[in-house]
Parts: sequence; structure tokens; C-alpha cells
Amino acid sequence: MTLVDTSVWIDFLEGGEHWSKERLKHLIEDRESIVYTHMILLEIIQGLREKKNRMKIEQKFRDLILAPQKRSTIMLAADIYQDLQRKGIRIRSIIDCLIAASAIEIGASLLHKDRDFEYIAERYPLRLEKL
Repeated sequence: MTLVDTSVWIDFLEGGEHWSKERLKHLIEDRESIVYTHMILLEIIQGLREKKNRMKIEQKFRDLILAPQKRSTIMLAADIYQDLQRKGIRIRSIIDCLIAASAIEIGASLLHKDRDFEYIAERYPLRLEKL
């Protein structure tokens, strides 16, 4: 089971080049379990310019697994953010902490291209997909 971060989805949908895009292609072709969160879908949709693209994205995501976000997920995200802040590590977005907490709670690996997840994985049991 792989949770795919917004950073990878944007490259995948807009034609960027990165090894993670190829990994996502293989996950889709192999019909692997791909997970997302509401926040990932929100981040993708908020950047779309055309309504027709939104409908395509919504359709794609209907076939994926939605990670549950419980109170414990929110509290873990807050703990991650505050703990790293106290250690002098600035995570740029609390949403990244929420995505990481979701992956940790459901036992999914995280496919990403955002350095903040590397900082989180150094201190929390977040499994990252590697090249």
C-alpha cells in the first residue's frame, strides 16, 4: 500500500519529470493499492484551472483508497510538527505532517518528492519509497 503525495501527483498529471512519476505509473499499471487523503485531493484540485480537469481528477481518485483521518491522525500530525519545531527543524506545511501521520497510522509507504518528509522519516516510523 502506497500513499502518494501531492508533489508526485502534480508531476504525474502535468507532465513533470522525476523518478517518482515513473514509480506512480508502475503502481497504477500493476494495480497496486494507492492511497490518498482528503488534503492531497484538495491540494491537487485547488491548483486546477479548468472544470473539465477537475472532473477527470475526481474520477481517477474514486478508484483509489481514501485513508481514514481520525482524531489520532490529527494529534499525531500536531505532535510531529511541534516536536520537529522544538528540535529546530522547520516543516513548511502542517499538511505534510498530516499526510505523514496518515501513512504511519495505516502502515503505508509514502511516495513523495518533498524534503520535509525526509526530516519526518528521520525521527518517526515513516516508510519512504526510494529510487
